[in-house]
Amino acid sequence: MTTAGFEISRNTQVTISDVTNPILKNAQAILQRDISKTTFAGKEQNEICLVLDHDTASQSERYYFNLKEGKVTIKSKSSIGVMYGVLAVSRSVLGIDDFWYWMDTPVDRKESILWTNFNLNLPKYKTKYRGWFINDELLLMKWEDHDSNSYVWQRAFETALRVGCNVIIPGTDLTSHKNRQTASEYGLIIAQHHAEPLGAAMFARKYPNLTASYIKYPNLFRQLWKDAILAQQGLKVVYSLGFRGQGDKPFWEDDDSREWTKKAISRVINQIIKEQYEMVKKYDPDAPMAINIYGELTGLYRDGLLELPDDVIEIWADSGYGKMVSRRQGIDNPRVPILNVPNPHHRQRGLYCHAGFHDLQASNFLGLMSNSPAFVSSELCKARQNNMDTIELVNTGNIKPHILHLREYAKSWREDYQERSLTEILSEYVETYYSESRGRLVQYYKQYWENVVQYGEYEDETAGDEFAPFLIRRIIQAWVTPNGKLTDAGWLVNEGSLSADLKKIKAMVEPSLPGWAALIRNLEILLLEMKDQHNRNVLYGDLYMSAINQSAGLHALVNLIKAYETTQEAHEKDDLIYAFLQADNAVRMMNKILVVIKNNPSPKWRDFYENDADNDVPLTVKKLKFLRQYLRNLGDTADEDDWERRFVKLPGDARVMTLWTTHREMSDAKLADKLREILIDKL
Repeated sequence: MTTAGFEISRNTQVTISDVTNPILKNAQAILQRDISKTTFAGKEQNEICLVLDHDTASQSERYYFNLKEGKVTIKSKSSIGVMYGVLAVSRSVLGIDDFWYWMDTPVDRKESILWTNFNLNLPKYKTKYRGWFINDELLLMKWEDHDSNSYVWQRAFETALRVGCNVIIPGTDLTSHKNRQTASEYGLIIAQHHAEPLGAAMFARKYPNLTASYIKYPNLFRQLWKDAILAQQGLKVVYSLGFRGQGDKPFWEDDDSREWTKKAISRVINQIIKEQYEMVKKYDPDAPMAINIYGELTGLYRDGLLELPDDVIEIWADSGYGKMVSRRQGIDNPRVPILNVPNPHHRQRGLYCHAGFHDLQASNFLGLMSNSPAFVSSELCKARQNNMDTIELVNTGNIKPHILHLREYAKSWREDYQERSLTEILSEYVETYYSESRGRLVQYYKQYWENVVQYGEYEDETAGDEFAPFLIRRIIQAWVTPNGKLTDAGWLVNEGSLSADLKKIKAMVEPSLPGWAALIRNLEILLLEMKDQHNRNVLYGDLYMSAINQSAGLHALVNLIKAYETTQEAHEKDDLIYAFLQADNAVRMMNKILVVIKNNPSPKWRDFYENDADNDVPLTVKKLKFLRQYLRNLGDTADEDDWERRFVKLPGDARVMTLWTTHREMSDAKLADKLREILIDKL
C-alpha cells in the first residue's frame, strides 16, 4: 500500500486523457462535483487525471491508481473501469454513499481531504453481467429535478454504476429507446426488455392498422429487427432474442391466422430466434445474446420444443416476488421451479428478478417488496448453487421505494456473498442511513414483513401495496353492477358470489390490521421524537411511506367490505347510515395516503408520486367517494336533507319549517362527521 498522501481540495482539478470520450467526461463531471460537495477550502493546486490505458494486461473493468509528483492518475483498460475507479474514490475517499441521490445522504464537508489509501480495488464479482431493468417507470417518466427529467435518469445511471452494474435496460419501450444513448455514455452495456427483442420498435406502433402477425408480415418484422441493430451500432449491447406479442403477452393472442398448438408456436419462435441470431452475428458479431425463458417459453422449454444456439445465455425469471419459480399470470399459477431445470447443452444461465414489480394485482409499486430481503438473499444463494449467475437483471421499479432490496441484490453479485439474516441486513441498512433510534428502527422494519398479508397458498404469495387499491376498484364496480362479480380476481377468490368472495378477502386481511395500526402509531411517534431532520426525512420517505400505503389501503379495503355487508343486511333505509359511515371511513383511510405524500417533509420528493397510474390512489379515492355518495342516494332523500334534518339538526329546528331550508345540503364528508358524532355510541 502506498503511504504517501494526496490532498484533495477545491483546487483539485479532474482532467481526462481523451476529451472526445463521453464516458470519461461523465466520470470527470461526477468526481469534480463530489470534490466540490465534500471540500470547502482551496489548498495547493493539484490534479487527478482519468486515463484509458489500452496496454494494461489487467481485466478490463479493473482500475488502479498512481501517485507521482503530486498528481494522481486513475487508469483502466476500459472506460467503465475508469468510471468504477472514480466512483471508488467518491465512495471510499470522499465518503459519498452509493444511493446518495435517492436517500439525500448528507456529506461531512471538510477543508480538504487527505487521500492515503490507494489500494482500492474493484470487488471480485461472480456475476459477469450485472444489471438493472428500470421498469414500470411511471414515476420517473414524469418527475423532474433541477428542472430536468434527463438529470433524474443520469442519476439513475450513476447509481447503477455505483452499486456495480455494467448492464442497464434504461426503461420500457419508448423510454428505453430515448435513454439508451445516454446510458451508454455512462459506460453501461444496453440490454432489452423481454417483450422488445433486439430493442426493436413495437410492430403495433409502427404499423397500427396491421395485425401483429409474423406469419402475415415476416419482412416487416425483419426490417424492425434490422433497424434496431443498426440503430445500436457503436453501443455495447446484450441482445435479447425471442418473440412476444404486443404489450408483453403471448404472440398468438394477436394472431388468429391459425390454430396455435404448442408445436406450431415453437416452430414460429424457433424460426424467429434463428433469424435474429444470424442477424446479430452479421451486423454485431462479437455481441453477446440472451433469451428470456419467461412466461409461455417456460413450458415450451421444459417440453423440449425450443431450439436455441448454445452460446446464447438463458435468463430465467423469478415469480416477481423473489421466489425462484415461474410467475403467476392471472389464474395460471404453475409455479414451475427454475433451479432444477436440466441443462444438457451447458449454456450459461442467469436471472431476471425483482425489487419492484407491477403485476396489475398484488405486487409492490409504491413501497417495499412484500417479501423480506432475507427471503430474497436465501433464494439468490440457491440460484448461485445452481450456476444461474452469468447475468442478473434486477427490476428496480422506480428505484427510490426499493433501495433496501436493491442493495442486497448488488451484494449478491460478489464472489464472497453468503446468505444473510434479516437482522444482519437491517442492522447494516439502519447503520448506513440513520444516526439515531437504530434499535427501534430495526424492529419497525421487521414488523413491516410480520404484518404483510399472505394471499395465496404459499408463504411467498404475499400482498404488496397494489393489492388493496386493485381490489377496492373492482369491488365497487361489482357492487353497483347488476349481478356483478369481481373481475380479474380469480387468482384470489372464486367462491361463486360477491358476498362469499368478500367474506374470504375480509377474513384474509382483517387479522393484519391491528399490527399495521400499531406500526403506523410507532412510526408516527418516532417521527415526532427524532432530533435530526434528516433522519425524519429518511424514515418518512422510506419505511413510513411503504407502511402507510399498506396499512391505509388494507383498512380502506376492510371498511369497504363492511359497508357492503351492512348494506346486504339492512332491514330499513336508516340502516344504510352505517354503511355510509363505513364507506366514509374507507375514503378517509385511502385519502390518508395522498395526505402523507403531499406532506412529505422533503420538498424534493413531494411530487415524485404524481404519476402513480398503477396503484392509482387518486382514482381509488374517487371511486370510494362515488360509493359513499351512492349509499347516501340509497338511504337519504333526493334532496339529501333527511338524514341531516332527523339526525343532525336540533329537534326544535327540525320541527320548525317556516323556511324549508336555510342552507344547501351538507357535503358527504361533513355529514359523515356530524353523524359520527351523534351516533358514536351505536357505531
